[in-house]
Amino acid sequence: MKKLESLSAFQARTGGFIFDSLPHGGALQTNENLSRKVDGSGKMKPFAGNTVVFPLPEAVKRELGQVQERLYQSCAPALAEPLEASSFHITLHDLLSGEPDQALRDRIDGMRCAVLTCLEKISEDGGPIRLQSTALFNMVNTSMVLGFAPADEASCTRLMTCYELLQEIVPLSYPLTPHVTIAYFRPGTICAELVEALREAVDETAGREAIRMELSTQVVEYQLFSDMNHYWRERSKTGRT
Repeated sequence: MKKLESLSAFQARTGGFIFDSLPHGGALQTNENLSRKVDGSGKMKPFAGNTVVFPLPEAVKRELGQVQERLYQSCAPALAEPLEASSFHITLHDLLSGEPDQALRDRIDGMRCAVLTCLEKISEDGGPIRLQSTALFNMVNTSMVLGFAPADEASCTRLMTCYELLQEIVPLSYPLTPHVTIAYFRPGTICAELVEALREAVDETAGREAIRMELSTQVVEYQLFSDMNHYWRERSKTGRT
């Protein structure tokens, strides 16, 4: 396993892009890949796959719902249809995704056993992962997300260990940046006026008290999804849910 990212290294890396993520005085062109997930009217398109996530406590989902509500109050024309609070989660590791077809289903079925075996290994640790929110930011011109950071070194080590174990199954080219997706953009050009409204929502969110939570390696779930608003849990090899 590669050397794990320390808390100070994580803070330095993420601090370089989460606190100033929107254009200054101009429009924003959304990521060309966004149209695979959202259509031009802001509706979610069929987009299937599998993933490993941390489900969130209901109290945290309610707080995230307040952040989402504030964002839609002034920025709705820039955003896709709202995500259901039940879909809020922190992704530990992306796996496979794409337009639903038999080839994708076969690839997902082919890795199921390996992923669930890895999750059994992850759950054996059982230790706490303490997280706190950092900033609302633009994630690669695709969505507005609320970032989260480990609250201490032990939590960072545990989180990064989990990520690296899953890297052995599906190696990703990017490091882990824990976040909750609050809203997807509507594909196209977001005008300067709406970009400024997004910036105001970011600034207002920064003035809120940080959202804090304690998760555990034992709550990590393997989930499937049919679009960005519909996720469901897969059972483990032993039947544990």
